[in-house]
Amino acid sequence: MNTMDTIGEKIRIQRLIKNYSQEYMAFMLEISQPAYSNIESGKTEITLNRIYEIAEVLEISAYLLMPKPKYGTGINLHTFYHTLKKLGSLLSKPSQEKKMAAIQQGIVYRDISKNLD
Repeated sequence: MNTMDTIGEKIRIQRLIKNYSQEYMAFMLEISQPAYSNIESGKTEITLNRIYEIAEVLEISAYLLMPKPKYGTGINLHTFYHTLKKLGSLLSKPSQEKKMAAIQQGIVYRDISKNLD
């Protein structure tokens, strides 16, 4: 495995970017400095809860520390946006029809979505 792919290496890089020492990280996590060093070196198996604690100390998203999904994100963005566009047009048609029906019946139509300031 590439060292850039390990969680410990990602933690180390983020710690260095913040210019934090291992001692500081250990203090904030309430563990010893050698225990923290073992996290960065990959000698200690890290829990999801600990990843979130580390991310909080580093003031970053825990997702930056997570490994990339083995099979991608599972979402094809082109298909996703195309589907959203289709749904939007389907959902807007009934509201246009309702608007016309309201006008024909003399009911005042007001689009409240434009007044959300």
